[in-house]
Amino acid sequence: MRAGTVDKCANPACHAEFKRLGTGKLYTLPVSRPQAWGLPPTVKQKVVWLCSRCALTTEVEFDTQHCQVLLVKRERSHRQTA
Repeated sequence: MRAGTVDKCANPACHAEFKRLGTGKLYTLPVSRPQAWGLPPTVKQKVVWLCSRCALTTEVEFDTQHCQVLLVKRERSHRQTA
């Protein structure tokens, strides 16, 4: 992956390639210490993408203390009927 680009789904088990905006879900985090995130010093945000399929069941969380991207199971919302 080139610095500052998103090329595939953030889920390591998925091989979907990022091809255009409007598919899946982008997550961004402003960073003050880019090198701690594995980024060049000139990059000021961490950006990851989940493909549409993975975004149905997974969310991204940023662990700012350990400078890591975490994948967590998406909680299903339960609609109440009147």
